[in-house]
Amino acid sequence: MRRDSASAATTAATDGARLVYLPWYTRDFMSATRGWSLTAKGLYRELLDAQWDMGSLPSDPHDLQQLAGATAAEWRTWDQFVATKFPLCADGRRRNSRLEQHRQKALHVSAVRSEIGRRGGLANGLRSNGAASGKPQ
Repeated sequence: MRRDSASAATTAATDGARLVYLPWYTRDFMSATRGWSLTAKGLYRELLDAQWDMGSLPSDPHDLQQLAGATAAEWRTWDQFVATKFPLCADGRRRNSRLEQHRQKALHVSAVRSEIGRRGGLANGLRSNGAASGKPQ
């Protein structure tokens, strides 16, 4: 997968919002991967991080292998453990549904904070211009 297409996918998937913070729930991850090999856990985590960054993952397993940087031997854990965690969606992309719930919540929080900041900036601008104090402009 080329870097420029990944960046385009990220922007499209998040409507321009870059989510730099991924909430991480250690207990949930450990419960979901208990008994998995370290390689399978690492592959799962790599793909979760990639989905967070890109918004979704490609459908082709070969593209996913390259995205994760997995060797052929490491990739063998895909079918046995990881594939079911990233089902194909109606748009032909793969997404972990739990991560997508966290993404939507983070996008909402980001939008709310952005609006609060915008309103604060407008209020500061009004005060700076004297409008808030009733002075003529």
